[in-house]
Amino acid sequence: MSLSNSTSNISSLNSLRNLLLLEGPKFPSFDFKTSQLSNQSKSFKIRNQTIYLYPDNNDNEIIMNDDDDHTVKTANNIWDASLILSKFLEKQCNENKMDFKGKKVIEVGAGKSIPSLTSSILGASMVTITDVPIVIPEIEKIIKLNGLENNNVLAKPLDWENRKDYIPFLIDKDPWDFILAADVVWVDYLIVPLVDSINELSTPSHTTLLLCHQTRTTRSDNMLFDTLEKRGWKIQKVLRDELNLEEGFWKDNVEIYRGRKEQG
Repeated sequence: MSLSNSTSNISSLNSLRNLLLLEGPKFPSFDFKTSQLSNQSKSFKIRNQTIYLYPDNNDNEIIMNDDDDHTVKTANNIWDASLILSKFLEKQCNENKMDFKGKKVIEVGAGKSIPSLTSSILGASMVTITDVPIVIPEIEKIIKLNGLENNNVLAKPLDWENRKDYIPFLIDKDPWDFILAADVVWVDYLIVPLVDSINELSTPSHTTLLLCHQTRTTRSDNMLFDTLEKRGWKIQKVLRDELNLEEGFWKDNVEIYRGRKEQG
């Protein structure tokens, strides 16, 4: 092994040393391809509208290199929390406990963007899907694949650590009604930049945060919710019976939280 390769491997290990345990999916049976493999395939639907992530039998995922940042690699997965949050939104709207009609919605760390697609299907008037810049072309393909490119659904870059370069382009005179976030905590060092990004996108006493969070360590949980509290957010855990239990969309270590920042 050459010295340069050895140095590269050490650097890669150091960059991943704070990576939290990412367990496998609970819901692996859904087929998100436009041409499903068999009649036994199960599609993921919101109000009877199938959500697609891949155009054919090939995954057509982001091509990744070994030295790609883990933020890119995590964006290439379908996380259980995104499905749980999406089905929660559907149930809430179906039971008239929540209304997305005419609302502005933004998702942070969206990856495959299922909650964003869900909010558009549920009637949101504007949906902005954000993730690191290299992921945006893939999200744009997903928007088109679901026929939502003319529904005011946009993909825009947002790097939490360099948010000052991006957030000014995500804010206009009309505030965001909802900020969506599904399983966005997987390394401790990104927690403060994540919360600060959410904070800067929000309008006090108006914007509702819907956070679907999977616990991986007590340390990271404490850091997340302590930082939200320090920024003035009031966070409440959604009761388990508000989730879509009927269809099995729940998980022991996944909770949904509602948050709002009051005028201060």
